[in-house]
Amino acid sequence: MLKNQQPLSARTQWALFGLVFAATLALDLATKHWAWTQLRPPSGGPWVIWPGVLEFAFAYNRGTAFSLVREVANPLVFLPITALVLAWVGYTIHKIGSGSVRFIGLGLVVGGALGNLHDRLFRIDALGDHGVVDFIVVHYPWGGSWPSFNLADSALVLGTLILVWALRKLPTS
Repeated sequence: MLKNQQPLSARTQWALFGLVFAATLALDLATKHWAWTQLRPPSGGPWVIWPGVLEFAFAYNRGTAFSLVREVANPLVFLPITALVLAWVGYTIHKIGSGSVRFIGLGLVVGGALGNLHDRLFRIDALGDHGVVDFIVVHYPWGGSWPSFNLADSALVLGTLILVWALRKLPTS
């Protein structure tokens, strides 16, 4: 914090959390809807943004993040996982106290977790399978690509990194 700068009030920090959470969730759901309507075959196809580096291509993920587990039969299995993430967020709020950067991280994590949970519970393909829309593909310069992902995944990773950084700076007792 800069000298003579007043810390943000608790109300302002919670408002910041709410704004980041709502923006993250809204952008995630909007971009997934766009990918569902514009990129999904047979009517759509990939959009090359930066040849050999970045493209938007529809992928329907019936498994876990980054396709570590290819398919999960029952999407309700993700409810306790999301509950654990949200419980960790609650613990983190209690542990870290104030700090606007921390509330930004919390908003990103909660928005991302709920964005993917929304898809897992309510997005159903033509075969009746629940899943998450992924569409961002980053290609390696040596060939191949990172597993496709979405804005919720990005928000979860970025928010977690912010929170780990914030927790690292806490005094030990």
